[in-house]
Amino acid sequence: MARARSFGNIRKLPSGRYQARYWRLGKQIAADSTANKTDARRWLATVEADLVRGHWIDPDAGKIPFGEYATRWIAERPVRPRTREIYEGQLRHIVVVFAKVNLCDVHPVDVRTWHGRLSANGLHHNTVAKIYRLFRSIMTTAVDDGLIARNPVRIKGASAERMIERPLLTWDDVRALAGAIHPRFECLVWTAAASGLRFGELAGLTLEYVNLERRELRVIQALHDIKGQGPTLGPPKTESAVRTVPLAEVIANRLAVHIEQYVGSIERDELVFTSQSEWSTTRSGATAVGGIGTAATTGALIDMRSSSSRLRVPLDRRVAR
Repeated sequence: MARARSFGNIRKLPSGRYQARYWRLGKQIAADSTANKTDARRWLATVEADLVRGHWIDPDAGKIPFGEYATRWIAERPVRPRTREIYEGQLRHIVVVFAKVNLCDVHPVDVRTWHGRLSANGLHHNTVAKIYRLFRSIMTTAVDDGLIARNPVRIKGASAERMIERPLLTWDDVRALAGAIHPRFECLVWTAAASGLRFGELAGLTLEYVNLERRELRVIQALHDIKGQGPTLGPPKTESAVRTVPLAEVIANRLAVHIEQYVGSIERDELVFTSQSEWSTTRSGATAVGGIGTAATTGALIDMRSSSSRLRVPLDRRVAR
């Protein structure tokens, strides 16, 4: 009976060590040398089993620098410009260590060291978690692409964010902010408090989506501050953000007065909230004109979104005071 042909072969090197080799896809693939022939046979047996199970990974497939692969990964994502900009900012914290490291050479111990240093650099815990999740997602795609066998970015609990309890504003807080900011933006403050719209949704609001008779706003678009482009109108943050928001009568009345005083046009695509130069309102623009601190204004508007559902109940009586 003919002897079954064995998988691969083993050769003895001049150094006295042994090296296992096999052919695959028209090229010879060799293992690192071993001290004895038994270890070389085990290596070949493992490779053959992976081939049979369909788990075989070309050892050369992962020889792509992480920085190159990650840049392509971000460019190929079907995400909005602002999200891509965020990814690019997060990626800088990863490529500073792994830019020139091949995908196949990224090991869990290196990832743990990188994560520990990142956490010690003073970044907020939730920021570190977001950066870690991006790293993990990129390497998960590398696994799916057949470039590496297993994702090395696997630190237990590293992707979890901590809940941050935002302060709940009172109507006195809203009134104080509306009184401190430039009168042009007073209605912006009241509308933010009463509607729960995001800042970008308010800044991107046009007359077309304001129905004063029915006392409602239609959220279809938002203003995004895109790097290299400036303020740009686009879809809101998520698909579920497209919605109709009812307004209390007192807020609808304030909007009517604001439109008459500051919009100066009846074109349907005219922005409702603009700066004094009639350019679109941005976080920094509204703050500069208002004459109060950027962090205070932006933070207060964010807190209003968290507080709006609680504030709506006593709205008409408190705003009228």
